[in-house]
Amino acid sequence: MTRTVATPLVRRALGIGTALAVGLALPVLVHLIPIQAGPPMGARLLPIFLAAAIAAMRLDAVSALSIAVLTPLLNQLLTGMPAGPMLPTVTIELLVVVSLVLAVRTWAPGALRYVAAPAYLAGAVLAGAIVSGTGPATTLAFAASWSWPGLALLALVGAVLAPRRDASGSPS
Repeated sequence: MTRTVATPLVRRALGIGTALAVGLALPVLVHLIPIQAGPPMGARLLPIFLAAAIAAMRLDAVSALSIAVLTPLLNQLLTGMPAGPMLPTVTIELLVVVSLVLAVRTWAPGALRYVAAPAYLAGAVLAGAIVSGTGPATTLAFAASWSWPGLALLALVGAVLAPRRDASGSPS
């Protein structure tokens, strides 16, 4: 039997491969942008979260969660980023983002286009509390000061790339 793009297994593999490629390429490209001071450009533009949020909006749960785990691990292996101490934090943040987007996709699909940026904030607060004992005020202050461009990108990507529903409620 010949496998074509129409078979579910091939579509799933293509979705995972595309999401991983985007999740690897975007952080590399973003880290090429020079900065004068402050946190790295990845902490400002949140590129690794874009692929994970899109995967959670468009792929099945297992595929999306695998993107959340594999993307930071492969990025760390290939580029050294996220730096060693940040790897658990970023992985927890990605798992929270993907889990929340998947939950909204299941229980409130009409809100799917609005959830990516708030999901990141929830993930950052939870990861900060788990990994470093940071309180929510500190995490949210950092996000407001430095990560606002990435939050805007997440909001824009969610608004543009979230699947739309037709009048019958099925994805279009």
